[in-house]
Amino acid sequence: MSVKVLNHPMELGRPFTEGDWSKRGGPFGHLRLGGAVLRRILTGWPGWTLLGLLPILIGAVYQATAAANELRKYAAPGKLVDVGSRRLHLREMGAGRPTVILEATGFGCSVDYTSIQSEIARMTRVCAYDRAGMGWSDPYHEPRGVQSLVDDLRTLLRRAEIEPPYLLVGGSAGGLIVELFARKYPEEVVGLVLIDALDEEALARLPRASTHLIKMVSLGQICARLGVLSLLDPFGLKALPIEEGGIRSALTYRVAAWDAARFFLKALQRSEADLRAAPPLRPDLPVTVLTHGRVGDLLGPRAHPELLREVEPIWQEQQAALARRSSKGKQIIAEKSGHRITAQQPELVVQAVREILSTIREE
Repeated sequence: MSVKVLNHPMELGRPFTEGDWSKRGGPFGHLRLGGAVLRRILTGWPGWTLLGLLPILIGAVYQATAAANELRKYAAPGKLVDVGSRRLHLREMGAGRPTVILEATGFGCSVDYTSIQSEIARMTRVCAYDRAGMGWSDPYHEPRGVQSLVDDLRTLLRRAEIEPPYLLVGGSAGGLIVELFARKYPEEVVGLVLIDALDEEALARLPRASTHLIKMVSLGQICARLGVLSLLDPFGLKALPIEEGGIRSALTYRVAAWDAARFFLKALQRSEADLRAAPPLRPDLPVTVLTHGRVGDLLGPRAHPELLREVEPIWQEQQAALARRSSKGKQIIAEKSGHRITAQQPELVVQAVREILSTIREE
């Protein structure tokens, strides 16, 4: 049995002929839908089931149409680079060396760094990109560990002809990607800025937090498919200034973004194994760790207070430990920020990059 897609005929045993539908009762095979049979279906449980599925089907069609229309309104600000089986969106600004690479959070994209990238571009070349499924990048359809995401990033940089050295900046779960990159390819990396970033130790010590996030993202994935997120705007994105709100809602509420986030979370065990197998961080690498000062949003909205009380001290402990992994490491507490430091105190990210650039250039 073979199934061919993309405008090719479908073969199931043998191809249908034009008369097959009348001979076999259409797609229902031998069933002939006479008036009595049709009435029984529509008035019995099959009918109620069909009626119950109707809103779901309508929601799915609405979401697919709305998402396509929304994305067409907002052209990608950068370029789409072929990395093999798909394309990743890359936006470059500025000139100079080293090149700063901006890695978004687990559910973020290049738009999150818009103001930060503009400021850093005054100092050196800076690139923001979207992982597969996020922002304007093409989607993928299976869980992939952090090593696969590092491979994507290296392929993107090579094909876009962006040569090392790199100063890597990563937020939240994106910290896993830049950390592994720096550990696997120390000769290419001259500095790290970790923005309230997850690391392998926190990953191992917070299994309940991972389970909570998977449940929440799985629910969001279903709601995205039904168009509920776009309709209700639970994150209040459409209340932002028109241009920004439109772009963010179009990118955040599309199905591909929620699929990508869930695939990332489902591969956390594989990611932990990838990190365990990697060499340690270079002991003299300049590392700046930015840590949230306000408690409450680390696990997203509506996290159970008991779970937050469990997670917070472990997170703070691991943030301090991250800075101690290098003789040139330092930790800065973002006193006015929760987990979204890039949005609440972006100037701290810019300053951290500026200081590492200054240190590198003095050497």
